[in-house]
Amino acid sequence: MTCAPIALIALLLAPHGAQAAGAPDRIALGDVLVLRPSADEPGQIPYVHVFKADRGARNGQYLLVTTTESREDHTMRQPGAIGAAEYHLLGTVGALPEVDVLGLHYVKVRGDRKAAFERFVAQKLHPAVANLRPDLRILYYKPVGGQTGGSYLAVFALTKESRDRYWPGGSDSDELRAAFSPALTELATELRTYLVEGSYAADPNLAAAVFESREWSDFVLVTAGSPPPRRPR
Repeated sequence: MTCAPIALIALLLAPHGAQAAGAPDRIALGDVLVLRPSADEPGQIPYVHVFKADRGARNGQYLLVTTTESREDHTMRQPGAIGAAEYHLLGTVGALPEVDVLGLHYVKVRGDRKAAFERFVAQKLHPAVANLRPDLRILYYKPVGGQTGGSYLAVFALTKESRDRYWPGGSDSDELRAAFSPALTELATELRTYLVEGSYAADPNLAAAVFESREWSDFVLVTAGSPPPRRPR
């Protein structure tokens, strides 16, 4: 994928169901995401999912991901370690998907337009792209703490199968072009007014132009961690 630099928030993910023998489960995204990069593959850590980038600027880098299902459960997760970044989902989008590929696009929003951008995402963008296809969803997260660099996060929530369907070999497919209808082209025109010029993919030949950032990486699940404890009700 090609991406326009928009800092996207870190994702906290918790697996649903038992892990398949010899292969990681998909994990469920949460309202709160915490991400921490690592140059080396870490050992198993409770509640932490391990991803590894195989495309984009961070190719080869590991990413430690934790999540909580809701902000009410926020205090039940392990606090972010040094170098971690915390992100919160903008607005509500219904049930969140289970994934084994995170397409992270780092979204750079103009300093004078951040509040307006967050309203735009909640009121217009998420209703259009948060459920774009059952196996292709774009979710926007707000940076709230840690090493976010001030960027929002656009998370292309995928599986290995759906990534191969929409970006076979890293190129746009006809199915991807069909998903980004003329109505989304109009939204992309409005979206770019909130973004730092030069941070997004502007090539009109790209199906997801503007929605993709120039700074991006795909992270594939290596190890799914155990679910975090739930907050007492």
